Amino acid sequence: MTCRPPYRPLSNSNSLSAIVDRRIRASEIDSPVKGAHAFRHGFATRMVQQGHSLKAIADVLGHRHLGTTFIYTKVDFNSLKQVPLEWPEGVSK
Repeated sequence: MTCRPPYRPLSNSNSLSAIVDRRIRASEIDSPVKGAHAFRHGFATRMVQQGHSLKAIADVLGHRHLGTTFIYTKVDFNSLKQVPLEWPEGVSK
């Protein structure tokens, strides 16, 4: 629905994406994803950061194939730095 009179449905399925895209660009937000898909991408990325399984994320997003969800598993180097590793025995520091 449009937000100003005359109230009517959006003209096509890309209308919302175009509105979001314009607002992201006008706000000068640096986002790898533009349009309404930015909301899905942000939500899925947050789920990954919170430790949800890829299966759970795929189910929420409606992905038929788990492979489609792998885009959200890009390496977060700041989080990776927090993972402690055992120092192998026999290797000098």
